[in-house]
Amino acid sequence: MLRSLAEAPGPRPLVAAHRGDSRHHPENTLSAFRAATSLGVAVQEFDVRQLRCGALVCVHDATFDRTSDSAARLGPGALVDQLDLSTARTLDVGAWFSAAHTGERVATLAEALAAMLPTTVPLIEHKAGAPEAFVAELRRLDVAERCIVQSFDWRFVAAVHALAPEIALGALGPNPAMPVPDEHAMRTATACGAGLVHWQANALSAANVAAAHSRGLLVCSYTTDDELGWRGGRALGIDVMCTNHPGGMLRSQRS
Repeated sequence: MLRSLAEAPGPRPLVAAHRGDSRHHPENTLSAFRAATSLGVAVQEFDVRQLRCGALVCVHDATFDRTSDSAARLGPGALVDQLDLSTARTLDVGAWFSAAHTGERVATLAEALAAMLPTTVPLIEHKAGAPEAFVAELRRLDVAERCIVQSFDWRFVAAVHALAPEIALGALGPNPAMPVPDEHAMRTATACGAGLVHWQANALSAANVAAAHSRGLLVCSYTTDDELGWRGGRALGIDVMCTNHPGGMLRSQRS
C-alpha cells in the first residue's frame, strides 16, 4: 500500500483529507468521507475507537460530547469505550456542525472503508482499542492490504506489525517517548514496522524529511490549511499532507 502511494501519479504532496472533508462536513462522518472521495483525494485520515461491545467506530475524542448530542442524551462525559453500538447509534453526530447535517449517525470502521475504497487510501488512526480488534476487522473485511493503520502509541504499531505484517503502518508523533522527528525516531519507527512517519507540519525540517526518506519511510504531516503551508510542504519534500480543506489544496495544486 505504501509503495502504491509512493508511486501514485500527480503532484506532491499527496492530499490527505483530515477526518474527511471536515471543512464542509462534520468530522469523521460518512458525509465527510463521501465528500472527500468525490473530490478525488489520494488519502483520507480518520480516527477510530473501540466500543465496550468491541465495535470499532469513527470518533476522535474520548467522549462524543464535542461532536454530538451525547451530553444531552447520556450526560456529560460519557466515555466512548463504555458505550455499545446500539447506544452510540442513537447519537446525532451532525447537528453540532450545521442543521443540514442533522440526523447523521456514528460511522463504523466498516462503513467508513466502504465510503473510501477503492478510490482513496484509508489512513486509520488508532485512538483506542486492542490491536487484535483492528487486525481482525480489517481481515474480516478483506482490506488488510488496502489500508494504513497509524497511532501515537508506537507499542500498538509494533503489536499490529507482529500480528499482521501485511498491514501498512504509520508512526505518529510527537509523543512522550519521541518528542522530535530525529534520527532516533526514524530508527524506532522502522523497528516498529512502520513505513510512514506522520508529524506536526511545523516541526518538520528538510533534514528530518531526508532522514526519513533515507530509511525508506514516507513522510506525512498534519494539519495544514493554507496555500503558504502547502507550498512549504512541497519545498520540504513531504510526501502526504493532511488538511481540513482538501478541495482547496487540490485546487492549489492544479493552479
